[in-house]
Amino acid sequence: MGFVAPTIEAWTQRCNEGEVNDMDDEMSAKLDPSTGLTCISCRVVFANSEVQRDHYRCDWHRYNLKRKVADLPPITADQFQQKVLSYRDKAAEKEAAASRRSFCVVCNKQFRSINAYDNHLNSKRHKENEAKSRSAVSEKVSATNVLLEHPVPKKPDQQVDNIIDKVDAAVERETEDDGSEGWATVQSSDDEEEEYDESSGIPVTSCLFCLSPSATLEANLAHMSRIHGFFLPDAEFCADVEGMLHYLGLKVGSGNMCLWCNERRRRFRSLDACQKHMRDKAHCRVAHEGDAMLDYDEFYDYSSMYAEGEEESEANDILIEDGYSLILPSGTRIGHRSLMRYYRQHLKPVSEEAGKVKSREATNKLIGQYRAIGWTGTTGALAIQKAKDIRFMRRLNSKQWLKLGIASNKLFRSKGRSDQ
Repeated sequence: MGFVAPTIEAWTQRCNEGEVNDMDDEMSAKLDPSTGLTCISCRVVFANSEVQRDHYRCDWHRYNLKRKVADLPPITADQFQQKVLSYRDKAAEKEAAASRRSFCVVCNKQFRSINAYDNHLNSKRHKENEAKSRSAVSEKVSATNVLLEHPVPKKPDQQVDNIIDKVDAAVERETEDDGSEGWATVQSSDDEEEEYDESSGIPVTSCLFCLSPSATLEANLAHMSRIHGFFLPDAEFCADVEGMLHYLGLKVGSGNMCLWCNERRRRFRSLDACQKHMRDKAHCRVAHEGDAMLDYDEFYDYSSMYAEGEEESEANDILIEDGYSLILPSGTRIGHRSLMRYYRQHLKPVSEEAGKVKSREATNKLIGQYRAIGWTGTTGALAIQKAKDIRFMRRLNSKQWLKLGIASNKLFRSKGRSDQ
């Protein structure tokens, strides 16, 4: 049974003053129990009523009462005093251990308890940092030994000091880098573009959720809307339906990502698991709110919803110069000789207007299919607000690209060739 004293300070003070021992000697004397001045719980006899009242107020009597409830025999005053002193020593040790914090110099980490510090010493990260620290120290010692084995005249002492300072600085940087590993938090950047395997993507004529083939893109969209309840968000503003479906096919087929759980960047182990998740969780839809709108920004055109005099930012159409071409002051672009085989090609020109007309026809067919089954679309103030949100996020994204360009010392940008 563990012992917890109610008032340790008061009882310890009384023990130090010898009051408990005097009380024990007085009560343990051979007195007459017939006087009625006894304590059944402590099995002692008192000389007078005043001593009896003091005994009932002491911690020793309370402790024996608790032992009596627990069906344990009472203890004497000496035994109780020993328990109080031992508990005081244990409490002091525990408090000292709690106040003492362990610090790992190698990993530059601080721990609140000894157990956590011992577990850290056995961790893989600590052992790796310790090995790196030892190698850095050995390199420093070897460099110092080389300088000692090959002394130089007094005149170039300054050069030797510079070399030693460089070695010390390098070792210090390595030690700081190793020590900062325990504090650094590795975070994956959501702005990095996902790279998908084109060969694993789902074709635009196949269903994204059950891989059922269709004859045309329009038939595939009709199947997905009728069977799975899939609708392209803001279809009336979708400028490239085929490109949108191609990108969604890459995300599902190659990336094994749910279209609705896109913000979590969650990947499934297989395409079948991803499709089952979307069907079972009713996630056969595209997340087009918040940051997820930037993923499909290039396939939409909200320019018709802008007020007069407002122009949409074209920051996304700007390409970073790759170093394989040069623009002369006259405006002529010259390419690198390694790309001569590509510049000599004579491809059939594709009219930009023809492409827009074809995409517009596909969008109109899609909207007609959606409206036939009761789809209304996004109109009014909601569409205007979404257009403003898209424009604001594009501006914010362009500012982030500017910061990245300044950090990478790549500020020169080009719009590319006229046919791109």
